[in-house]
Amino acid sequence: MCEYDKYFKTYEGTPRSYRSSVHFNDFRLRKAMEQAKLEPVAVEQVIEYINAFLAAISMNQIESPIVRATEINYKKIKDTNNLTDKRDIVWLKFTKDGFIGVVATSDDVNFNIPESKDVYHDKDGNSWRYNTSGIIVHSVDQEWDESFVLIYPLRNIPDGLTRHDIEKGIGNYLINNRVPILDFYSHNY
Repeated sequence: MCEYDKYFKTYEGTPRSYRSSVHFNDFRLRKAMEQAKLEPVAVEQVIEYINAFLAAISMNQIESPIVRATEINYKKIKDTNNLTDKRDIVWLKFTKDGFIGVVATSDDVNFNIPESKDVYHDKDGNSWRYNTSGIIVHSVDQEWDESFVLIYPLRNIPDGLTRHDIEKGIGNYLINNRVPILDFYSHNY
């Protein structure tokens, strides 16, 4: 696994502090603009890359990780895959133009997106109304493809790694293979 250890490290240049927030500067929005100028990679190729990464770290590959967004059932995914926790999944959402919008983990797939730039910084109480990936996708004139999500149940996380490590590894491996990700840094937090 030594060859793949580099993917578990935080991606070089990942912004920290105020630079990591789309609410306090445009660092991540500018990165999204760079990514949006690249050619999206076909979903089938993304699946091949992820399965190659999972195989290299001795994890189960998923032949068909495509799940209709309306059919996501975290309890069923947990039970069917004998997961310790229903958040032990990595998921990827795509835009209608075929870009990966975000690589993430946990049980919170959503298609939150602002309707205009004027509301990026709106709050619901103490929380931001719109999440970072939704703002980023909107900022490059993209829309979520709400028809499907790629879901990878993490059945056999290797000792010494966590679901967050696998999320980071998948995202960084995709980047290394020149797959554009609009929310480029999300998997590193």
